[in-house]
Amino acid sequence: MLNQHGEIRRRRIPDASGRTGLRDPAVRSHLATAHAGGAGESCNIRHRRLLPSNFAMTSRVPNVMMEKRRILHVADTALWMASIRAGESSRPDAIFRDALAAQLSGDEGAQIERSVPNAALSAWGVVVRTSAIDRLVAAALQERVDTVLNLGAGYDTRPYRLSLPADLRWIEVDFPALIADKNSKLRDRQPVCTVERIGLDLSDRSKRSELFAALGVESARTLLITEGLIPYFSTGQVVLLSQDAHAVPSFRYWIQDFDNAGERRTMPGRWDEVFKAAPLLFQVKDWFKFFLATGWSPKELITSAEESELVDRPFPLTFPLGVLMRVLPISMRRRILGTTGAVLMEKQEYAPNRACPHPR
Repeated sequence: MLNQHGEIRRRRIPDASGRTGLRDPAVRSHLATAHAGGAGESCNIRHRRLLPSNFAMTSRVPNVMMEKRRILHVADTALWMASIRAGESSRPDAIFRDALAAQLSGDEGAQIERSVPNAALSAWGVVVRTSAIDRLVAAALQERVDTVLNLGAGYDTRPYRLSLPADLRWIEVDFPALIADKNSKLRDRQPVCTVERIGLDLSDRSKRSELFAALGVESARTLLITEGLIPYFSTGQVVLLSQDAHAVPSFRYWIQDFDNAGERRTMPGRWDEVFKAAPLLFQVKDWFKFFLATGWSPKELITSAEESELVDRPFPLTFPLGVLMRVLPISMRRRILGTTGAVLMEKQEYAPNRACPHPR
């Protein structure tokens, strides 16, 4: 949240062992079970039509699920993320255990991961981000959230690996082809809460608005999650997404992963070539001022530097960047790694003097 000077005021959220910043025993209990791989009471996946019968859920996703070694569509990045989570889960010192990640990513995900430049750095960022968002989900549940709406869910498996209330409603939205593939791979798996999946191209504002309207009346307190989604939307698309979410009364909280290093017009080295089919489009000078202008204020914030130290997973010792990071003063290293992380946003009213960003 913001203090009286307009600065972000942070409250450290604990890890599973209750280290630095623990204030709420309930959060400690939740995390301890979650990171140990515990599960709540079982319940079935619900395949219920959420929208009118004439609501068409189509997609422009090409049939690329079987392509090898490169990203041909933004949907392929979900395989990449699952492969990273599978790799982390196989470590003896794993920060989290995702028993389904290898099944979901398959050979395609592993090959995509190997095609990405500086793969170790990317994996470190994803693992630290995943851990931080796990912590923020636990914090949001303390706010009496009854529904989680995961936009661009990809192959995320939190409803299977976290300790969640059995009566929690968890809704995942992503491209129809991806959702169909995920449903097929997980058809024999049991989540710990009610899971619903919807195939939808989230860049289609008209259909997305219909979805928000339908879900908005069925919940009292909804948490949005957009892990890894925002960077692939243009700045104008994010303005509209943020405004549309703000307009739904029951949408109260929003977990995002953030990169607050400023505008970056080009991707370094081979990244531009590898990600040609899935470019990073979102460009703002200040992440938090941008979302504050559309009615969302930081409630809990975890930087990559903080999470890395908390879970004892230092920046990879790669050459040259990893070596350089190791020799920098710790204050400078924290400042650099503090530009990324994860944040739990809370809905605020628009301020009369707050300049709202315009779609472009």
